[in-house]
Amino acid sequence: MTSLNVPNAELGEWLDVLKPYQRKTIEAFLPDGSPEQVAERWLSAAGSPNIVPFGGVRDTKPFWDNFKAEFRKFICDDTAYVEEKKALSVEGSTSKALLVSAVSAAIGASIGYTATLLVPAVAILLCAVGKMSIAAYCSSIASVPPTTSIK
Repeated sequence: MTSLNVPNAELGEWLDVLKPYQRKTIEAFLPDGSPEQVAERWLSAAGSPNIVPFGGVRDTKPFWDNFKAEFRKFICDDTAYVEEKKALSVEGSTSKALLVSAVSAAIGASIGYTATLLVPAVAILLCAVGKMSIAAYCSSIASVPPTTSIK
């Protein structure tokens, strides 16, 4: 398993690393769903529902699936994101802010999405990982079938 250290902290502590507008939105979403549902909802927000997106279809599910697959790779796959994990391990005791930023930047570069918009979802998922441990998180998702790619 990876030498990545994800602190066990309450969700509020993880949300402290967010910009005020991000935290306010996430906190507004929390009463209506689980933290993972809130992360998905954050990434699914695509502006006004009264505007038809380019192409006419608004399906964010494939994006969420691909984001989550990349997050799993970062956390669970020892052969993925090796340089990023090595840089984090050099830091020693990594702050939550640095961890969230590094994971968001790495995943954002991989899926072609700006890290700033990934930060809230990454913070929420890292909180879950910290609560259950990396080994427990990785074993809990081992039976989940791989996601399909975006067409």
